[in-house]
Amino acid sequence: MRLLLIHADYLEYEVKRETGVAEKIDDERRSGRMDDVLAVFIAVEKEDEGNLDRAADDAVSEIREVAEKVNADRIVLYPYAHLSSSLASPDSAIYTLKRMEDILKSDFDLMRAPFGWYKAFTLRCKGHPLSELSRTIRPEEILTEALEAE
Repeated sequence: MRLLLIHADYLEYEVKRETGVAEKIDDERRSGRMDDVLAVFIAVEKEDEGNLDRAADDAVSEIREVAEKVNADRIVLYPYAHLSSSLASPDSAIYTLKRMEDILKSDFDLMRAPFGWYKAFTLRCKGHPLSELSRTIRPEEILTEALEAE
């Protein structure tokens, strides 16, 4: 999984058009805005499909760590396929994003942008030393199990 984390003054989005893999959304999710936010752009990758729960849990740990460092209590999860050329299936990605949402919403004011839609967005990065970070989450457990099986 690939994460691009940006501590921002705000992020706002508006859906423009659905793709062939778009999740169904209600009208209230067609646009959104959150101020003083940690925006997390996410690409779920094929490698993650061996253990989606583990990938989601590891990503949540990274997000929590960054949120604590930048003192953020609001998070936007934003599906962003452009971070990887090796994407998981749409069903796997949606499952993973929803799991991350379910875990994080108990501790953060959270918004998840819809998966599979072309969206316009505006973001204003805060510009401090930790305001732009990237993380690569690798399913270490899966790799270890595969090596042990050989």
